[in-house]
Amino acid sequence: MAKYRLLYFNLRVQAEPIRYMFELASVEYEDKRVSEEEWADMKARPGFGQLPVLEIDGKEIPQSRAIYRYVARKHGFYPSDDWGHALVEVVLETVRDFDPEVSKFFSQTDSKKREEIRKEFIDKGSNKYLDNIEKLLKNTNGGTGWFVGEKISLADILVFYLIYDVIPSLLGKEPGTFDLSNHELLHAFMKRFKSEPKISSWLGKRPKTPF
Repeated sequence: MAKYRLLYFNLRVQAEPIRYMFELASVEYEDKRVSEEEWADMKARPGFGQLPVLEIDGKEIPQSRAIYRYVARKHGFYPSDDWGHALVEVVLETVRDFDPEVSKFFSQTDSKKREEIRKEFIDKGSNKYLDNIEKLLKNTNGGTGWFVGEKISLADILVFYLIYDVIPSLLGKEPGTFDLSNHELLHAFMKRFKSEPKISSWLGKRPKTPF
């Protein structure tokens, strides 16, 4: 069995979907918080420049999305057929459309401009992105199950991460507190995913680190 070691800073950003997959698949892994001194040494090596990094039997994979896809393939979070695989990728790319909003917010150092970005997202941005995601959910079983097929895939994991972890952090709120009252199917999906025993257990015990 592969030996996994997840390297990250004292932040949940980008590493959490990996943990969700490991928890759902009951995979043992070392959760390694990297110090500033360790990171300075790692950055000097080829292929590094950001975290998280996943070590697998001593070999290292940087880039969060490469890690997501590797872990998903290894542990059953992609459908076995090409069509299902493509549908998962459609969801992933739709979630990725949200990235510019996140980058724009977290790269802004001026507090007043940050608040303007936050307000614009609340007033306009959230509905635009979530409407598209909800349409994709509805395409499978009318939106009453998972995004692709009959079991949890990487698509479900990244949508949950976006709504549970990313959006609340952008709004300055606690995880899981984003109001989905205008998106009934997504609201039900979030409850469904969160009620998965292994996810519920992880959320109850995960370290309380900032996003």
